[in-house]
Amino acid sequence: MNLKEGLRESEGDCSIDAARLENFRLFDRAEVVWRPGFNVISGPNAQGKTTLLEAVYWVATTRMLRGSRDAEAIRHGARWAQVCVKSAQPTAELSLRIEPGTRKQAFLNSLKLPRAADLIGRVPCVCITANDLRLVLDEPAVRRNFLDLELSQLHAKYLREFTAYKRALDQRNSLLKRSRDTHVSNESFVPWEHQLAQSGSKIREFRRMFLLEIAQTASPIQEFFGGGEDLCLEYAPSDESNSADEALALLEQGRPIDRDRGATTTGPHRDDVAISVNGQAARLFASQGQQRTCVLAIKLSLIEVCRAQTGSPALLLLDDMLSDLDQMRRGRLVDWVVEHAGQAILTCTEESSAGERILERARVFRVEGGSVRAL
Repeated sequence: MNLKEGLRESEGDCSIDAARLENFRLFDRAEVVWRPGFNVISGPNAQGKTTLLEAVYWVATTRMLRGSRDAEAIRHGARWAQVCVKSAQPTAELSLRIEPGTRKQAFLNSLKLPRAADLIGRVPCVCITANDLRLVLDEPAVRRNFLDLELSQLHAKYLREFTAYKRALDQRNSLLKRSRDTHVSNESFVPWEHQLAQSGSKIREFRRMFLLEIAQTASPIQEFFGGGEDLCLEYAPSDESNSADEALALLEQGRPIDRDRGATTTGPHRDDVAISVNGQAARLFASQGQQRTCVLAIKLSLIEVCRAQTGSPALLLLDDMLSDLDQMRRGRLVDWVVEHAGQAILTCTEESSAGERILERARVFRVEGGSVRAL
């Protein structure tokens, strides 16, 4: 598989010109005009710095940055929330709107889109926060979600296969649960198992190729940040199937066990990514500094992967990461961002934390009490 096959057609500049927030968390209304290069958002904690990043991230990925439900972003006392982001090249206005009890609605230049997911990939972005340590430390689902989101931003075909797989998985699991209480014929499982096998084999192929690209780029970044540390990323499938036919056979053979458990026990929805540093599992043996470096290397590699595949680096959102790094890693992060990033939006409590190399290139904003102003 060539990853450039099925690449999203929006191969323009990944930067954004402006963002407008209405009734979004603590903001009644806010408008920010970004500069093409670096943007620094400073201010005390709990004043709205991360909310500005989250608003951009929400429109770019349709996901909340802090893992909350969409409706929780509606400002207290308001009936709806909306965020509009203006992309640079090609020029377009991307919007998401949410009301309590309804699905979020997506708009492109004020025209309603069939699905919110139709916004994904129009502004590829990479977001790095302190919570990203979960990528190393937490359960396999976190690493799968990471691959699914990043692939969906760049490859429309992957998002289609992933959506088809998820629907088939939900249907098969529903049949499995029902079969524990009543008779469900084997024939009822056949169409969903065929879909799982076909889409699942393509998902694994996409993930393997994409992870190989990430690893090739992340390894030298890890060496740069960690003073020669060796980072290894390997795809870890949960079963031994290597084709759609083999996956279908496993599903058919595993049906009795799956009936007992009420869930599908084989397929890419159970896979993992093995992350190691200097030959040892990062989750178990790496120091916290090494684990943070792993996250930085993996996330920053996505900027270069996006550049290689679309011709433009992904938009970088960096949420208060500078304060979580030791002096050496902080300096190297600044050096890397200055040399490699395209447009970047960074948050910090004090603008001086961003360092002179970034500040001399940046537009600086101050956020306090749910209001934002350019300095």
